[in-house]
Amino acid sequence: MFRNPVPTLSAAILSGALVLGAIAASTVPARADSRDAVRVIGGIIALYAIGRAIEAHQDRRSPSQATHAPVQPARLVAPARCYIEGYDRHGLYRGYGRRCMHEHAARPHLLPQACLTTVYTQRGPRDIYAGRCLAQNGWVQEARVRH
Repeated sequence: MFRNPVPTLSAAILSGALVLGAIAASTVPARADSRDAVRVIGGIIALYAIGRAIEAHQDRRSPSQATHAPVQPARLVAPARCYIEGYDRHGLYRGYGRRCMHEHAARPHLLPQACLTTVYTQRGPRDIYAGRCLAQNGWVQEARVRH
C-alpha cells in the first residue's frame, strides 16, 4: 500500500545535489586547482557513503518485512531405497537396511541404536532399523517416485 520513502527521498537529494552542482559550475569561471580536485573526490566519496548507508538500512529490515520464506527445521528422512520388508521365522518384518541407511541417509549419526534389530532372511541374518521404531523417533520415509 505505502512504499518505503527512503529510496525516493535519497534519489531526490542526489538529484538536487547534481542540479546545484551544475548551476554552481556554470556561474563560476573555469579554473581548477588542487582544492577543487579534493572537493570533487570528497563529493564522490560522500555520494558513495550515502548509497552504502541506504543499502545497509534496507538490509536491516525487520523479519516481518522480509520476503524470505521461514526456515523449516531439517527433518530426519529415511531414503525410500533403503526400505525393505519380508518374512522371516518370526513373521513379517518392515524396516530399513542398516548398511543402506549409513550410506544414504542424510544424518546416519542420528539413527537410534534402540531401533536396530536382526532379521533372519533366506540369505542369512540382516541388521535393519525397525520402521515403526524409527517413526516413533521422528524419522519419516522419503516420498517414493512412481514412474
